[in-house]
Amino acid sequence: MSSILLRYLPWTLFSAGLGLFCSFVLGLSLGMLMAYRRGGVIDHLLTALGSFFQAVPNYLVAIVLIVFLGVQLGWLPVTKMRGAVSPGLQPGLTVAFVTDVLYHAALPVLTYVLTTIGSWMLLMKSSTLSTLEEDYVTVARARGLSDGRIMRAYVGRNAVLPLFAQVAIAAGFVVGGSVVIERIFVYEGIGFVLLDAINRRDYPLMQAIFLVITVSVIGANLLADLLYSRLDPRIRRQTAEGDR
Repeated sequence: MSSILLRYLPWTLFSAGLGLFCSFVLGLSLGMLMAYRRGGVIDHLLTALGSFFQAVPNYLVAIVLIVFLGVQLGWLPVTKMRGAVSPGLQPGLTVAFVTDVLYHAALPVLTYVLTTIGSWMLLMKSSTLSTLEEDYVTVARARGLSDGRIMRAYVGRNAVLPLFAQVAIAAGFVVGGSVVIERIFVYEGIGFVLLDAINRRDYPLMQAIFLVITVSVIGANLLADLLYSRLDPRIRRQTAEGDR
């Protein structure tokens, strides 16, 4: 049982984790741009795109990528991209192995990015707009600081704090949220194995995977609490005052 988990779990952690990281970074950047360009064409366009991708199910995006990029346009050889790695390729920190892993994970990662970036964009925009109304931002502008320095030192750092807790929680659902995507792309991760175990009624394997999912969610929630209190000095100050 443990050998199956150790064989397939790393591929899910890699693909879904990479997708979550890319969508988080891009969502923060675009969300801050939307806040600074609020009311303009860029803001309206990105808000519409973010709302659209947030509402579209991930399995539908995966099917559209296969149909249009793989079948209609023929840009991607989707049949050759099946699996987590090419058969016979020796694992190692080599250019050939890393390139092959990224090649097979490209479509799942792209699906994860497209289906999660919208929520990060909208959340970051809302958080940035709220931060721009704080008194310390007004004081910083009165001191004559440039917009770039205010954005880096004051707005961006404080606006991203509420999102760190949410990304930690989202990371906990990485294992369980990959079932349909891995089956569509035939990407051999833990989600692929879970669906296969359900079809075969392999209850011991299902219980083991569900245990991993449960532990990851609980651990991510604990990490979110610890991370938020560590990043936000106001939480530490309130905790220290409460202990007195």
